[in-house]
Amino acid sequence: MAINAGIDSTQQAAQTPNHSVHLSSDERLERLEQKLHLLEETTPRTNKITLLVFSGELDKVLAGLMIATTASSMGMNVTVFFTFWGINALKEKHSYAGKDIKERMLDMMTPAGAESMGVSQLNMLGAGRIMLKQMMKDKAIVSAEELLELARESGVRLVACSMTMQVMGIREEGLMKDIEIAGAASYLVDASRSGCTLFI
Repeated sequence: MAINAGIDSTQQAAQTPNHSVHLSSDERLERLEQKLHLLEETTPRTNKITLLVFSGELDKVLAGLMIATTASSMGMNVTVFFTFWGINALKEKHSYAGKDIKERMLDMMTPAGAESMGVSQLNMLGAGRIMLKQMMKDKAIVSAEELLELARESGVRLVACSMTMQVMGIREEGLMKDIEIAGAASYLVDASRSGCTLFI
C-alpha cells in the first residue's frame, strides 16, 4: 500500500499544471526584466563610493573630501554623509535664533565650518590648525572650504544627518547651500549599493 501511495502521489505531481510553461513570450520577458532590475538594485556597484564623516577634526575631514573629489574626478558616483561632529563641516555660520539655551551653548562650543575645526594631533589650542592651514597654503594645496565647493560643483552628494541636526539643534538655514538632509536609512541604502564604503 505504501508503494501504491507513492505511485499515486508521483502521478498527481506529474498531472499538476506548471503555470510558468504556459506564459507568453511577453510575460516571460517581463519577469526576466523584473529579476534583472532586482539584481541590479541589490548588487554593489564598483563605480559608487559612500563616505560617512563622523569626525569633527580638520585633517580627517580634509582626507574624506580629498577622497570624495578624487573619486568624482574618476567618474565615480560619490555620496558623503555627515553625522555628529562631522556635520559641523557643513555649517556656514553660527545661528542662535529659535534655539534653547543648551542648543545655543552647543552651537557656541562647536566650529562653524571646516576651516574652524581643530586637528586630531598637536592641535595646541588651535595653533596646530593654524600651522597646518598655513603649510597647505604655502604648498598651494586646496583648503577644506575649496574642496567642499569643488565637491558640490562636481556632483558629489553632500548629505547632512537629520537626526544629528535634531539632536544638536542645527537648522537648515545654518548650513551651506545645496546640502541634502536625510536619515540613517538613506545612508544604509547608499552604502549597501556601493562598491566601497569608508568611515571617517
